[in-house]
Amino acid sequence: MNNLLRVSIVLAVVSAISCQDFTEEQRKRIIENRQECIKETKVNPELIERADLGEFTEDESLKCFTKCFYQKAGFVNDKGEVQRDVIEEKLPAGADKKKALEIVDKCKAEGKNACETVYLVHKCYFEHTHPELQKQEAVTEAPKEEKKE
Repeated sequence: MNNLLRVSIVLAVVSAISCQDFTEEQRKRIIENRQECIKETKVNPELIERADLGEFTEDESLKCFTKCFYQKAGFVNDKGEVQRDVIEEKLPAGADKKKALEIVDKCKAEGKNACETVYLVHKCYFEHTHPELQKQEAVTEAPKEEKKE
């Protein structure tokens, strides 16, 4: 996937999360945060691209990337707890705040650790805001070979 398309997908997903149009400075920071989180978590960027399109893979580095990215945005704390007040504050005046916050409330989750918790929240929010892109979870294991008798 070319870089321009990748950046466009990232911006679309983040825009849906926060219901905002971004300034050039904000776009730059989003891209920087993404790159920092990729470096920090060592996630395969292809897994991010797939998740951006609704194909969520059960991969620990992807989960921790999601936490890192949300934390840099201020949407969660280091424990993976959603910062509802920050999200509400970042919603623009023209957004349907009630609907956005209802989805945030519906998507409360608790995983085995902070990375998984944020990943589950993100996945839920994505499913509520992008039903047209929702796909079944990717298979993370190779198909088993059939035994020949």
